[in-house]
Amino acid sequence: MNRIFNYLSDAIGGVLFYFGQTKLRTFLTLLGITVGVSSIIAIMTVLTTFDKATSGLVEEMKTNVFYITKDNPIEISFGSQGRSSRNKPRITWSEYEQLKRTLTLTKNVSAVVAEEPSDRTISVGKEELKNRLSSFWGGDSEILALYKYDIITGRNMREQDLNDRARVAMIGYDIKEELFPYSDPVGQTVKIDNIPFTVIALLEPKGEMLGQSMDSMIGIPISTFLQYFGGRNWRRADLQLVLESESMDTLDAATDEAIGAFRAIRKIPPGEDNNFYIATNDQLMDTFGDFTQYLQIFIGLVAGISLLVAGIGIANIMLVSLTERIKEIGVRKALGARRIDIFLQFLIEAMLISIIGGIFGVILGLLFGNVVAYFMEQDPTIPFNWVWYSIQICAAMGIIFGLYPAIRASNLNPIDSIRYE
Repeated sequence: MNRIFNYLSDAIGGVLFYFGQTKLRTFLTLLGITVGVSSIIAIMTVLTTFDKATSGLVEEMKTNVFYITKDNPIEISFGSQGRSSRNKPRITWSEYEQLKRTLTLTKNVSAVVAEEPSDRTISVGKEELKNRLSSFWGGDSEILALYKYDIITGRNMREQDLNDRARVAMIGYDIKEELFPYSDPVGQTVKIDNIPFTVIALLEPKGEMLGQSMDSMIGIPISTFLQYFGGRNWRRADLQLVLESESMDTLDAATDEAIGAFRAIRKIPPGEDNNFYIATNDQLMDTFGDFTQYLQIFIGLVAGISLLVAGIGIANIMLVSLTERIKEIGVRKALGARRIDIFLQFLIEAMLISIIGGIFGVILGLLFGNVVAYFMEQDPTIPFNWVWYSIQICAAMGIIFGLYPAIRASNLNPIDSIRYE
């Protein structure tokens, strides 16, 4: 065992000495491996951080709330909706009212339209909100209970506000801090795209979620939202329905009832697929998890191509090195070096280039990836599985792309090699 260890130690020492003699060439070869591995590790670190953040979010969102929408909101966010999505009918106000009258297992049903985030211009007098809104929505009196917002001062929306399409608004605490820092905003006027609204409620702060403030928001009556910001015929606009069952125990039954009732409202024949999307918070997070898995596969393939190119570079450099060292190989063989000695020297050299480049890539990838974790206010993350995969891949690349140059070097004739110029 000691003999093998000493043999490998001498071989590695010789290879490192050669690296010192060809610094620029070694650096350029390492660079290709480093860039490929660092890109993999950086992105996987970001995805792991995001996955941890969403896992914590799922625990917070384990409520008896579920949704009916035209499309899967996660797919819309990732731009995955196709032709089938475009053919789905919108959820209208009439359908919402019918559903609300039909359901028996839900304690709250609300219709909402939202811009998340929103680029609306928000101002008070000459003072304008500097950052864009994280959410600007239109809803009814039940939406606060569904979104789990409490009122600090003021009142909730009333049925009369919806019927009159009143220009009234409920604001998050961030809006108050920036535009009404020294006064109670209730009763004062805030302009949304230069349209004046009277503030009727200040909502209790909820903090951040995934690095996004939940208090930089404004809510107005849904009828007002659709009249001023969503087109004229607001009763035919595309809505999102938010529903709440009596408890977590009745969530599945309430969801099944809502599916059956909405299929009946839309007169969908038995056996045909739903032309709407219904989901709980858990299902939405599961869908998001599926997208991150697909994203990991895609990123792995792209990074694999870059590593393949870097591996070809290793083979090329090793062949160049072989040409430069033919006479040296001949002298070593004449002094008693065996084929296996020459073979291992070249193979270890290729593996070390690849592994060292991989280690540098892992370090850089973790540094870049955890910058995102820092801005998301998450703990530093190390995707240990991808670190291990990367080192394994680098070692395998060193063997695969170093094999041919090593075989050629070990098969050189010592006499011809000594006379080579």
